[in-house]
Amino acid sequence: MRSDRIYKALVNIQNRFMLCRLVSVATRKFHDPDMRVQDIISDVIERFADTGFATQQLKILPDLETKLPAA
Repeated sequence: MRSDRIYKALVNIQNRFMLCRLVSVATRKFHDPDMRVQDIISDVIERFADTGFATQQLKILPDLETKLPAA
């Protein structure tokens, strides 16, 4: 279930609002017209459950904050 993946991802990224923001940005980056958006979101959340991927994304977070308009 997706909720289990979210709880695993929250171990690496404690702020749930930051997790939501990162998932939305990563979903846009990984979007493929041949895949359903729900599957892409689930895949992205699974990646954030991986410590290495989450750490890499947190390093580029300041760049994302300056490049993207506020949602």
